Amino acid sequence: MAPDTDSHASPANARCIEAATDTAPGTAGNTNTPTIGILYESDEWSDHKLARELRNALADEGCDAGVALVNMEAPDAIERALACNLLVSRVFASARFRDHDASLARMAHLVEAAQTAGIPMLNRGSAHRFEVDKQAATKALCAAGLDVPAVFACAEAHAIEGAALPYPCIIKPNCGGRTTHTAILRNAAEAERFLRNAPEGAFIVEEYIEPELGFLTRIEIVDGRAALAVKRSVAASGLSGYHEGSAYAPYANRSAALVADAELAARTLGFDFGSFDVVECARGRFFIDANSVSNVSEDCAELLGCDLMALHACVMAKRFAEAQACRRATHESDPQQPGPNERFASR
Repeated sequence: MAPDTDSHASPANARCIEAATDTAPGTAGNTNTPTIGILYESDEWSDHKLARELRNALADEGCDAGVALVNMEAPDAIERALACNLLVSRVFASARFRDHDASLARMAHLVEAAQTAGIPMLNRGSAHRFEVDKQAATKALCAAGLDVPAVFACAEAHAIEGAALPYPCIIKPNCGGRTTHTAILRNAAEAERFLRNAPEGAFIVEEYIEPELGFLTRIEIVDGRAALAVKRSVAASGLSGYHEGSAYAPYANRSAALVADAELAARTLGFDFGSFDVVECARGRFFIDANSVSNVSEDCAELLGCDLMALHACVMAKRFAEAQACRRATHESDPQQPGPNERFASR
């Protein structure tokens, strides 16, 4: 795996962390206006919410910049993305089951192309790779000393033998999310039935960790820190998730150890932003899912009293402002270096 450009502004990368418009990069107003491109594939409410909040936060920081929404389903997505100066990835692993395979394919190419071009990405490219590979994320978290479920298999459905699995276990796509094609298997008959009807693609089979407290814990990461913790109830299916109808509640008395674990997990996977699902039980604090893209619905934002997309936007705008100031200082000391408002593509 190639090393990724660090999303924090460094002197070498500061010239690249800049922002832009609502339309195509460089098409509105001054073509030297720096551009932040938000990469999306499913047209979520949160994508547009982030764009609005980022525009406002940039204005609050005094930055002459705009924001471009880049549809990764569009044929020219990579070209548009490479015309930006900072990229924000909002391409979900679950894109695979919304017929958005093209977005995942383009993201794999763009991660490498942006790194080569010196365009920072939030999160960094390694984080997206963990987003789309649950087995890799689990191995990395285990190597960091965090509690994770045992992995019994990771292969195409036809290559998994139900009779050989320990029960109960949980099966889900290695690249997927939102509890799509996910099930708790309690015996070989259930496993064989699931595997017989499973779609193409690798599935990961893991130890099922019983949520002894009656809920899963969702930790939201902002700027590498645990910014929000919520309890998410377990649905009748035994699974927990928004699309399962789970209820959310604030988790004010979360432990310091849980927060420390979440922040270690974020550092391990390169998540400046994202979330983790954790099952707390007598055996430990088990990280059962890692998401490099945070999603939130309007009703949840109001319920929890935390505007997550606004928090993301404030951090992104602050980083941009610091990088722009660094670039301005570099230009003043060496006029041959690009100025703070020159577009990456013009160099």
